[in-house]
Order: sequence, then C-alpha cells, then structure tokens
Amino acid sequence: MKKWQWHDWMISIVRTLWLINFLLVLLIDPKLYTAPIWIVLMLAFAVYTIPVFIQQFSNRGYIASEIILAGAFHIFLIYALPEQTWQFVIFAFMIGFFCNRQMLWWATIPTIVIIPPILGWISGEPLHMIALTMPFRCATGFIFGYAFQTLVQNQKHRAIIEEQKRVLEQHISQIGELTLMEERSRLSHELHDTIGHTLTSLVVGMESLRPSLPDQQSERLHTLIELGRNGLDDIRKHLHQLSPAPFKGSLSESLIQLTQDFTNSTGVAISFRLIGNEVPVMNQMSFCLYRCTQESLTNAVRHGGANSIIVHLYFENEQLRLQIEDNGAGMEQVRYGFGLTGMKERLHQWRGYLTIHSRPNEGTIVICTLPFQIEEEPEARIKLLLVDDQAIITDSLGQIFAQHADLNVVGTAGDGQIAVEQCETYEPDIVLMDVQMKGMNGIEALQVMKERWPNMKVVLMTTFEDPTQAATALGWGADGYMLKSIHPRELTNAIKLIYSGGTWIDQTISTLVFEDIKRQKENHKEHQKQGHLQEELPYGLTKRELEILQLLAAGMRYKSIATKLFLSEGTIRNYCSTLYSKLGVSNREEAIEAARSEALLVKEQ
Repeated sequence: MKKWQWHDWMISIVRTLWLINFLLVLLIDPKLYTAPIWIVLMLAFAVYTIPVFIQQFSNRGYIASEIILAGAFHIFLIYALPEQTWQFVIFAFMIGFFCNRQMLWWATIPTIVIIPPILGWISGEPLHMIALTMPFRCATGFIFGYAFQTLVQNQKHRAIIEEQKRVLEQHISQIGELTLMEERSRLSHELHDTIGHTLTSLVVGMESLRPSLPDQQSERLHTLIELGRNGLDDIRKHLHQLSPAPFKGSLSESLIQLTQDFTNSTGVAISFRLIGNEVPVMNQMSFCLYRCTQESLTNAVRHGGANSIIVHLYFENEQLRLQIEDNGAGMEQVRYGFGLTGMKERLHQWRGYLTIHSRPNEGTIVICTLPFQIEEEPEARIKLLLVDDQAIITDSLGQIFAQHADLNVVGTAGDGQIAVEQCETYEPDIVLMDVQMKGMNGIEALQVMKERWPNMKVVLMTTFEDPTQAATALGWGADGYMLKSIHPRELTNAIKLIYSGGTWIDQTISTLVFEDIKRQKENHKEHQKQGHLQEELPYGLTKRELEILQLLAAGMRYKSIATKLFLSEGTIRNYCSTLYSKLGVSNREEAIEAARSEALLVKEQ
C-alpha cells in the first residue's frame, strides 16, 4: 500500500468537500432527481472511493477511473442540476495533480476537450460557453493541479537530495574517524616496537660499555644513556605511522635475524629453537609474531634486567605458538602497559591470545598463540572476481593474486552485466571491479550487487582521482576504492583487510573526498547566508551536468569536453554516467534526443 503524504491528505480533503457539497444539495431538494435517492448516493460514493482505492496500486488506473467515473457521474448530475457543471473543475484539478508526462496527452483530451463540452451541451449553455468557457475552466483546474504536483515533486527531490547528502557526509565522516583511529592505534604500535626496540638496544649496549671506559668519559656516556631513556619515554606519548616492512624469507629466518641483531647490540645471550615442521605463514601473522618477539625481548632487558633469553617457535597441528623465556627479575603481578596491550591487540586480530607467567626473581615466560592448521589444504581462502573491460588488467591482477595461496581468482568479466551473472555462479567473497566500462559500468553494477548480495564485498578501481565518483561509490556501499596504480603488495594487503571486515580507501582519494565534502558544505552555508539556494533544474540535473549535456549536443567528445572544462576525461565520463541515469537513457544519442524533446538545450544561434 502506498504511504500517504501531506498532499495526499489535502486532495482527500478536497474530495470530501465535494462530497459534502453534493450531499447538502441532495438533502435540500431530493425531488430534483428522477432516480431513487439510494442509487444517487451509491453513485456518489463510488466516485468518491473507487479512484482512491485504485490509486494505492496504480497511478495510471487512478487517472482512468477518475476520468470515467467523475465524467459519467457529472453527465448524470447535470440533467437534474445544470448549474453544478463547475464541480467537474475539482476533478480536473485532481487529475492534473496525479498526471505525469507519460499520461499527459491521453488524460488531457477527455478532461478538457471531450467531457466539458458534453456537460455544457446537456446543461443548455450557449455555443461560446460550450466551445470556450467550459474547456477553459477545466484546463485552468488541470494546469493548477499539474503545477502543484511539480512543486510537490521539487520539494520531495530536494528533501531526498538533502537526506542523501547528510547520510553520505555522516558515512564519510565515520570512515574518516575510524580510519584515523585505526591508523593511529596501529602505527603507534609500530613506533613503539621499532624505535623503542632500537633505543633499548642502544641504551643496553652503552651500559655494557661503561666498565671499559675511563672515568672522564663516564659522564658523557651517562648523558647519552639518559637521552636514550628520555627518547623511550617520548615514544610512549606520541602516536604516528610507520608501515610494516615486508619479510624476506620464512618466519623462523626473520626471528633468527632479529635475535642475532639484538644480541649484537645488547650483548644479551639469546638462543632460538624451532620445534615442528615449518610451513609458510601469512605475512600479517608473521609480522604479528615478529613484533611480539621485539616487544618481549625489549621488556626482558629493559624492565627485567635479563642477560639470557630463550625463544621457542612451535608449529603444531592446531596452533602456532611463540614462547619467550628470560632469567630477569620477574614480577609479582603482570602490569599491562602500552607494550603488552599492543601485543594482546595484535594477537586478538588473528583470534590469538597472550599468556604471561612471572614470579619475582624467577624470570618471565611470554606465550603468544595463534590458531593455525598445518594440515589445511593450500586452497585459496578468499574468492575473487575480477571485472575490467581491458583483458590485460584482469590478466595482470590474476598473475599477482596467483602468487598468494590464500587468494583465488574464481572468474573474470568484461562488464558489469557479466559480473552480476558470474556473482550468481561463483558467489565470490570480493569483487574487484573497474568503474568505467562499456555497457553496465562499475557504479551501476555495484548497486545491483549490493541489493542482491548485501554481504558481498565490492571494491572499485579507477585510473583517475575523482572525489565525486568516490563519494558516489561509498554512498552505494562500496567496501573499497583504490587507484589502479596501487602497489601489488599494498593491493593484496588491502584485499585481506576488506575480507576481514575493514574498509580501504586510497589516501589521495580520501583526502580529495573530504575536501570536496567540506567545500560543498561551505558553499551551502554561503548560499544560505545570501538568502537563496541554487535553483532546481529538470530531472535533478546540476548546472555542470547541463553544461556537459550542451557540449555533447554540440558534437564534442569526452576528451575535448575535459580539455574545455579543465577536468580529467575520467571525471567527464563519470558525469555522463550520472547524467544518463537521471535522464533514463543509456548512451549519448538518447541523451541528446531526450534533452531536445524536453527543451533542456539552449537554442543554437
């Protein structure tokens, strides 16, 4: 059932007033009608109720029923009350209000040209009344109704646009805040683990040199050590960013190199032991354990004063376990400061956990456990569908993903329509799709995919930095938006992040999007201060879209338009895609034809 708005209630009141007027006339002199009163009342209530009921399901059916029932009833009414011919103007107003462009011609002919002259002829009006006055009255009512409908539609469109803009601004603001929070948290851990680890190594190394230096150098060495310790304190107060370095080799080789470097810089004896058969581990899991080892070694030396540390790495059937034992001072109660909390958070991201055993003067044992299945088949865990109208792009991406055991390309497509069909067949976890394609483009395909498969991840790729396009994609629920020039390592990491539930937006594009939203808000406020808002154009077109439509009609190509307007060709293509959608067409020729038929183009001189 259609939900009624305020204008529907207003029309209902107009109908009710018409019915009340008719009933009053009927009660004043019921003998005016030759037919029984109950038949007249039934006809009146049929005219009053049937079109309203049909309107809930079909606007076209409502217009037809209104014309037939109201017209027939007033023809019947005029035989008894010729002076009531004006009442049909009320129905002409209501027909005009609910009439759209597709129904305009077949609705106006009976409402203005056929029924009013019949009413005038039956009532015995003069010829000029029949031919001119009666049609003019009904035409006036019809035009007022249609104009009122236009005002209501403009108000509804304005409300929808404002609501969409508000939701999009809120969505982008939340993405920005969450991204900033996640980055600050992640990168603060990076600083703590890298620079903190290095400074600790330097401080302990310089401490080991103190006995071998002459007394006159001890004070200078003490100053350097204090500078290092103050730097460690500063690191814990500031949150910034450092990207994780790629691993060269296996997890055990990385940990062996780490322990050797730590021993060389601090002089602390560290032994490493691998237990079980090592198998390849995801880079993120390796990096997690690498940072946990760094933090544990640093804590053992800095806080525990240990001079001997044992590192065990266990590859078990159901888990991957890192165990670090030291002979330091230990502690009576474990205090989860910044470092240990960071370790817990890292492990928790991979459903792992941290266990610490410590007693005073008995050292500390740190155990990091991650779920791990060695017997698991090397079958890809993330199913990918690649969509691009350039085969070289999909082939290149396929080669990149083929190097990762946890990524599997289940299919490729050359346009959005084929992609939707393959989503039905393969049920991919993530769709990596180009924005600009022939046929159904990426934005249109995104809308269909999110409507049919809300939980499926969709990532859009583009060649150009287009904030408007990015905002549109995010508004339709895109889980990622990136440039095609993205580094392969960064691409695979982004895919895995999105699969885990995150959102990935290219940093350059996100900056432009936020600036574009900020600029729109400032322009909106400025227009409000000046006491006027930008005038609504037909079909919800913007002035920029209308300008591009004018240039298309002049025969200019996308590249020429981009040069003329100082925009990128990708931006022009995005504008045209939005333009075609608003006009309900699929190509340039149909858009130009629709624009000319609706008189949207400025007449050429």
